[in-house]
Amino acid sequence: MMARSPAVIPVPDLTDAVVRLRAPERSDVDAIHAACQDPAIIRFTRVPFPYTKVHAQAFVRNAAHELRAGKGLHLVTADAVTGSLLGVVGLTFDHFRRSAEIGYWVAPEFRGRGVAPRSVRLLTAWAFAEHGCRRVQLMADARNRASQRVAEACGFTREGVLRSYEDRLGERIDYVCFSALPGELTGPGLPD
Repeated sequence: MMARSPAVIPVPDLTDAVVRLRAPERSDVDAIHAACQDPAIIRFTRVPFPYTKVHAQAFVRNAAHELRAGKGLHLVTADAVTGSLLGVVGLTFDHFRRSAEIGYWVAPEFRGRGVAPRSVRLLTAWAFAEHGCRRVQLMADARNRASQRVAEACGFTREGVLRSYEDRLGERIDYVCFSALPGELTGPGLPD
């Protein structure tokens, strides 16, 4: 079977009535900038450090560019009622392999409310049903147990540890690799 070629990706309308995934907007810049000052986001994600407002502006601009280029889908996780930013979730596509890598962060004041699992389930289900992915992987910093619990709660399978996988803030970081295949997602908030 031929790999799906990159093409403009339409922004999906994904919600489970608790969270809504939407394209990032200029009005999100301040909230993104504020959240990315959090020590856990700095430590456990790949956001630049120090994270400036220019980085937040670039994130919004680059999300639109990656969408047009068919390379990725990076969305804001918003409160389904108020529309306020709770976090960010995104997919980077490997069209040749019909797979994607998912990543996310949640602003500190919204952690522990199921925001990350809901976002991961919605976007992963979309990747399988609408984008034709056959595998979605999730890479969690080995020190980040909360992110590993998100993967497990969503039905991702732990595949192993990638030792000394990359440099982060001056040290080599191990990552735990998880994957999900179509039909494997679990938990509340899955789309019908």
